[in-house]
Amino acid sequence: MKVVRTAMSFRRKVSSQSGLTLAEILVVVSIVAVVSALSIPSFSRVLDNTRLKSAAQQLSGLYQDARVRAAQNNTSYEVLVSPPGITPAVACIDLDGDGQCGSSEPQTVFVAQVLVNNNGVPQKLGNSTLGFDPIGVENSHMVNASNVPAPGLAWNSRGVPCERQDATASPCSGIPGGWVQYLQLPRASGDVLYAAVTVSPTGRVKTWTFIPSRNGNGSWF
Repeated sequence: MKVVRTAMSFRRKVSSQSGLTLAEILVVVSIVAVVSALSIPSFSRVLDNTRLKSAAQQLSGLYQDARVRAAQNNTSYEVLVSPPGITPAVACIDLDGDGQCGSSEPQTVFVAQVLVNNNGVPQKLGNSTLGFDPIGVENSHMVNASNVPAPGLAWNSRGVPCERQDATASPCSGIPGGWVQYLQLPRASGDVLYAAVTVSPTGRVKTWTFIPSRNGNGSWF
């Protein structure tokens, strides 16, 4: 009889030690809530960075596609990008040279959060980083087949980035300074993420990501 009472007492003791009190449960829930609140902004930033890098890769791929097509067809093709403010932004290879993105032309549509815009970039890429001073749509002299201004980057039959300044008199000649196109992603928290796609005078295409620093500056990688 004594053995039975001892066993029952032991089970009750183990049961009381293995359970959680209401206070302990509340502490655990509070810790989980704090950890979740801290990790959500970080996870959100990772997702936004991924979206922006993907958009930069899309534009890079379109540049490469235009380069291959121009060399194969012994001609020049321009890559058009929709003006700032257009959402979602669109980029295309202008195969017919009319200065517009036709429905049958190769194109890419960026996610709505991404802006293809060179304005407001805090620290632009230049000679110290690239080894050349690139131009962009703001100072582009490219014209379409009708000799109408159509700012943008083109590729000629030699696979070299070019700008055609007169469709009736001159071929699409090389760009001494190369090219740059910036992409931006404004975040819900108020900050902005930046990426870029550059094309060297020899035709090397590269994507970049801007990493801000605490002192307000930053670096491109």
